[in-house]
Amino acid sequence: MWSFSFPLIKIVLDNGVPPVTLAAMRAIVFIPILVFLLIKQGRKYIPVSKEDWLIYLSIGLFTIILPGILQNTGMMYTTASVSSIIQTSGPIFTIIFAIVILNESADKKKIVGSICALIGTIFLVISLDNNINLFDSSVYGNFLILLSGVSYAISSIITKKGLERKNPLQILGFSSLVGFIVLSVISSFERPLDVIINLSIETWFAIFLLVIFPSFIALLFWYEAMINEEISRLVIYVYLMPVFAVIFSYILIGEIISIQTLLFAVLIIVGVALAQKNSS
Repeated sequence: MWSFSFPLIKIVLDNGVPPVTLAAMRAIVFIPILVFLLIKQGRKYIPVSKEDWLIYLSIGLFTIILPGILQNTGMMYTTASVSSIIQTSGPIFTIIFAIVILNESADKKKIVGSICALIGTIFLVISLDNNINLFDSSVYGNFLILLSGVSYAISSIITKKGLERKNPLQILGFSSLVGFIVLSVISSFERPLDVIINLSIETWFAIFLLVIFPSFIALLFWYEAMINEEISRLVIYVYLMPVFAVIFSYILIGEIISIQTLLFAVLIIVGVALAQKNSS
């Protein structure tokens, strides 16, 4: 589902929807979630403590706000396929944060694998050619995508802690609410109404798919899985993302990935496989 989001985001951006406006529209998923929670609990409101709001604000910042701005803006300058591969660097940062913050084991395979994957990611972000230009727009876009991957890694650590207090639906609903409010304020500078009123049915359908699948169902499944599993065991599945993203991007928008990009992707995946391999 996350792989499916990359070509869909590219389609919506290419149809004139500003990046922050798109991020705000995806965060509107908070409405059905909170309505469902209210009905389920038979309440007129859902009690939220100060500690709970701190969790929701933190998760909203690193899961909804920063990735929404960074990823959507970055994809205006690079391709959906490359974006998906760069974002798979997220698990490497998750491993690093888990070692530093959660005191998980730091064996040699994790360290060597992390370094290998990071080297591949750096080369991929720069998109080396005969004339390296660090100020090229694609490099700028790739760098923003990389930062969004770091943000998701931080989000995983915070969410893992948050799930000890709250259930996945509450976290997703309230963090999306936080994201929607902040992103709506920021997107007002993009004059979104001028664009929204002229969107085609196809663009609205793409936005609808983004809200339902990557922003709701995929995140909910991810949070449910995080309850009983270690993050380091789950993040390996993120590396399947570019495989499906390349396929979806080819089918939906006709993107063809280069041999050079594939080689850097292999280097990243090899590093991840080494980092995730059981050290026992």
